[in-house]
Amino acid sequence: MIANEAKVLNQTIKESVEYQQYLSAMEQVKQNQELYQAMNSFRRRNFELQSYDDGVNRYQEIHNLALEYEKVLRHPVVNEFLVAEQVISRKLEDVYESIVEGLEFDYSYME
Repeated sequence: MIANEAKVLNQTIKESVEYQQYLSAMEQVKQNQELYQAMNSFRRRNFELQSYDDGVNRYQEIHNLALEYEKVLRHPVVNEFLVAEQVISRKLEDVYESIVEGLEFDYSYME
């Protein structure tokens, strides 16, 4: 039963306006391979900076990264893609939180 509901949810997400906008924006960026590669380089480095969990505020490093990639980030199709990616990511985060809300798991073994 859960697996069937998950398949329905998957199809609903695929048909959503947000996901369709994400796919469309990605296709637009991919039409320019150099731009696509530069954008992915930015995304990779940004992800790495935001993934560090050593208690250091990475604001300045992320700011410097944005300055370094300013020309790429100002490109309209890149901007459209990054906004669409952020929108669908937040929607999926909301869905995940709704799925696990109220569920209790024992994570004491990780301490």
